[in-house]
Amino acid sequence: MNELLKVNDVTVWRGDNLLLDDVHFALNAGQVLQVRGANGSGKTTLLRIVCGVGFADEGSVQWRGESIERNRHQLNNELLYLGHKPGIKGALNPIENLRIFCALSGLEASTKTDDLIKNALANLSLSDKAELPCRFLSAGQQRRVALARLLLQHAYLWVLDEPLTSLDKAGLAWVENQISQHVSNGGAVLLTTHAPLQVKGVTVNTLEL
Repeated sequence: MNELLKVNDVTVWRGDNLLLDDVHFALNAGQVLQVRGANGSGKTTLLRIVCGVGFADEGSVQWRGESIERNRHQLNNELLYLGHKPGIKGALNPIENLRIFCALSGLEASTKTDDLIKNALANLSLSDKAELPCRFLSAGQQRRVALARLLLQHAYLWVLDEPLTSLDKAGLAWVENQISQHVSNGGAVLLTTHAPLQVKGVTVNTLEL
């Protein structure tokens, strides 16, 4: 199989507390890995280390066979990270928030980009909220705005920290469907979630912390 990500014996200390102890796994194209554990077990810390925005005391992370320190540019181009917070500005509307995301992802501002954003919001049943400041949206609607990024950036690896938070049944089904399509197209997903995840046609592997 096409191995994309490899985590080698990652260890993290927080003071005198051992947070992550020799964590290791590989993630191939077409696979989903769910990281599970109690609050404070290091799930978010592990995801941040994989993305190169957090650091381990010991161990290493490889992307396509090279350390992410040496291969950071390629990893950044092929990674989409959604944190456990929506990461949107309340004073801006969904379109404005997603324009910022597109700009940071290298998509130039254009009519075509705006059309992609509007189509993504329609896909998530947010067309009627597209020009409403996000502070007036419910927690679930704000989560949908964040999830619209999945439709706007081509990335092989999705790293999703609690992507199902605040979603209703329809939102949960939408995420599961997107994950199914992503891995069927050769992508990979690393995620944390407290909710049960059932992806049609895909075996969801688990890592217990």
